[in-house]
Amino acid sequence: MTEVFILKCGDALPEERAVLLPRWRRRRLERLRYAPAREASLGAGLLWRYVMERHGVHPEEPVRFLQAGKPVFAQRDDLHFSLSHSGDYAMCAISDRRVGVDVQKIKPVHMSVARRFHFRERDWLAEQPHDQQQTAFFQIWARKEAWVKAVSQDQLLSLDQEDVIHGAEGWQFGEYSLDDGYVAAVCAWHGEPLPEPILVQPEELVSALSKEEVRQ
Repeated sequence: MTEVFILKCGDALPEERAVLLPRWRRRRLERLRYAPAREASLGAGLLWRYVMERHGVHPEEPVRFLQAGKPVFAQRDDLHFSLSHSGDYAMCAISDRRVGVDVQKIKPVHMSVARRFHFRERDWLAEQPHDQQQTAFFQIWARKEAWVKAVSQDQLLSLDQEDVIHGAEGWQFGEYSLDDGYVAAVCAWHGEPLPEPILVQPEELVSALSKEEVRQ
């Protein structure tokens, strides 16, 4: 079982809904001062709660952080999740196998940053048409971040450690193109085919969480 959810958030999510965040997400939100960063973090946290509610996971299920900062359930190893946000989008996956997701806004970047990638990824990037290289760069980056999140346990990983474009042994990748110049990726341990993402509308999210708030 693997499900991937994508939310286009932004100012459609009222900040008073922050009371619905689990404690570990509220603490993260409280450290942010830049309004767009707060909106993205709030959207990701609310999406996380929405997904957990759908799967019967208590919103205050204990979470711990691995050495590289990845959050995992502290008291269960039968369920895995991954969370990402960038700009207007938030993304969350839940699975019975190790999983990672990442969403990236395509923006100008100096290609020298690609020196951090695996040499086969660099070769693939150099082969892309010049006007598509920015998008191709972020396709690699989103896959790489998703892979790092899926693989990471209590070890730090290098970006040049694995070629995620041509396949990483034992891992599956899914890639999604979003509106407004975003790319998203999911990486999971091999198993059933990866699903298409479930797109969640802000109004649907707020309505679902409002009903949960009433039940509490």
